[in-house]
Parts: sequence; C-alpha cells; structure tokens
Amino acid sequence: MSERTVQRTPVDIRKVSEFLVLTFAISWGGVTVLYFANVDIGSSTGQGIGTIVFMGAPAIAAITLLRYRRASIRKGTGFYRGRIRWIVFAWIAPVGLTAAMIGVGLALPGTTFTTEYSAFLLELGFTEAEAVDTIAELEQTGVPVVVLLAGLGLVLGGTLFALAALGEELGWRGLLLTELAPLGFWKLSLWTGLVWGIWHTPLILLGLQFPNQPVVGIFTMTVATVALSPIYTYLTVRAQSVLAATFFHGSFILGVFTSVFLVNGSELVISSFGVVGIVAALFGIVACLVHDRLLADEQITTGGPLSPWSRTEA
Repeated sequence: MSERTVQRTPVDIRKVSEFLVLTFAISWGGVTVLYFANVDIGSSTGQGIGTIVFMGAPAIAAITLLRYRRASIRKGTGFYRGRIRWIVFAWIAPVGLTAAMIGVGLALPGTTFTTEYSAFLLELGFTEAEAVDTIAELEQTGVPVVVLLAGLGLVLGGTLFALAALGEELGWRGLLLTELAPLGFWKLSLWTGLVWGIWHTPLILLGLQFPNQPVVGIFTMTVATVALSPIYTYLTVRAQSVLAATFFHGSFILGVFTSVFLVNGSELVISSFGVVGIVAALFGIVACLVHDRLLADEQITTGGPLSPWSRTEA
C-alpha cells in the first residue's frame, strides 16, 4: 500500500497515554522497590530481576492494555513473521554500526586505539579473572579474537539478548509505533526516541550507564535514543515486523566494542550511547535515507502517515 493511499487518522492519545503511564509505573516503580529492598542491580542476580521488571515493562504494558481493550496483540504490536531478509539484516546491522562508532572515535582528539578484549566479556558478566583466562584461551585458537567475540555477540544478540529486547520492543516499536504511525516516519521516531531515552533515567541514576556523570548522562542517553530511533523505525517498517527491532536491539551488545578498541577519559564520548554512538547513528540515518530515496520501491521517510503492517495483515 502506497503511503499516498493511507488515510490520515488521528493518534489515539488516550491509548498512548495509558500505555506510557503503565510502562513507567511498572519499570520505575519496580526499580524503586528493588532499590529499597537493597537488591544490587549491577549483580548477575540483580540484572536478571531488573531485566524482567524494567526491560519487560513495555511488553507487559502493551499486552495488558491490548487484552483489556479486547484488541489483537499480534496486530497491535506488529508481532508478525514479516520479511525475513530484513529481519536478518537487522540482526547483523549492528556490526556495521559498531565499526562506524569505532571509526568516529578514532577521529576524535584525545581518543586512542587499544585492544582490551576483556571489556566485552566483563559486560557479559564475567569476573576480571574469568575474562582474562577466557581471552587467553581464545587467543590460542588461531582465530582472531575480535571475530570470535563478534560471533558470540551475534549469537547472543539473536537468542538470549533478543528475548530480553523483545520486552522493550513489543512496546516501543510495537504498540507505540502502531499508534503513532499517523504522525509519519520522522515525528514518530522523534517521540519514540524521547520517551525511550527518558525511560532509562532510573538506571542511569543508579550508575548502570555513565556512573561518573549521571545527570549529563540522562541528556546524552536521550540524544542517543533519538538518533537511533529512525534506524529502528526504518528496519521495523521495512521488515513489517517488530522482530527486526528486536534482533537489532539484541545485537546492539556489539556496541561494547567501543570500550574494547577506544580509550578516552569519558564514557560520554566512547560509549555506544555517547558521542561516538550518536554520530554513528547519524551515518545510519543517512544510509536509511539513501536506500529509501534511491533503492526502495516505496518511500517511507517522506513524512506521510505510515501503515507498517499493511502487507502482513493482508
């Protein structure tokens, strides 16, 4: 269906508001309870509980709201098989995005190149001793460590991390994208990115991201999510399935490689949600625009209302 034939319908403000209130109540309220219960969110146990309570909140809110309204969960969240080639592309796309982050970082003054591979494993929950021993074992295989770790990242991104990411994406690129589709590609992406970034506030204040500069970190995270949001939107609409955003989100763990290869005095610079991530996301947006305007049969970035699941519903 061409976007010219999609009738412009108003956004259901009440439905969107109910979803956001429920999502924030579950996630922020849950983290508050964990904090006062002295649960260490940074520990492996705490991360597991936090993942269910926080990352699962958008999905819980979306499913609860749709069930209450007696609406189709599949249609309301875009939980379709979709176009497989775009879902596969979304799964591996973070490889290119991470490479762009590293390239941006190396172009910045004050940033130097390193190969601290253990940083990747530390992010996965390994202890320092375990990370060092594992890297030593990987080096003995004769296969470049970066290849092995990238492969591990993709495997986890397409399985365990994708399952965790689904808890977010059924809400953000599922229900919210569906409901904000009348706004068009750019406005939809902007509002989703803003909400998505602000939603991270409790985690940043707890020191899980930008621990040394949490207040500035909230702003930086929000700028990053706004910059990343059009990429998520583009992949989801092209795939006609929320699974594209889910696998992209899962494989975004590869962004940890910025800490593997870049050394800088501030996480605000080298984090995948910092300066390098924001600039790389802008390159990603340009890539989406080039494909949309020059290669795609149907353009979706012109600003007109979207019908993201039209073909899958047919």
